[in-house]
Amino acid sequence: MLPILRRGLTLILLCFPLLLPAGEPVFTLDADVWTRPRDAGSLVAEPALRSLLSRYESRGGGQVILRHPPGEQGRLWAAELQDWLVALGIPSADIIRIAGEGLTGRMELSLQPLP
Repeated sequence: MLPILRRGLTLILLCFPLLLPAGEPVFTLDADVWTRPRDAGSLVAEPALRSLLSRYESRGGGQVILRHPPGEQGRLWAAELQDWLVALGIPSADIIRIAGEGLTGRMELSLQPLP
């Protein structure tokens, strides 16, 4: 009985990666963007945001994962970026903010399919 369970578990583990969605690109937004005056035009001109918005529109939506540096400064930066994303047409319900260890001086954005 145990060998059968082992074979079944091995088969499940081998097939598991096929059940996951393909890896999505991660777009990086550096902190230097926040040192300059910002408006909608300057933010949309940022390659990371332009790519994210383009993918969001072409897919007809999705869930934006916004990984930011931990701490108060990171939370403030993420909150402002979320406000800008909402102003640019992404509903706040589609944005998830996550504090990410090791994210010093940058934020990472990715787009996942809606659950």
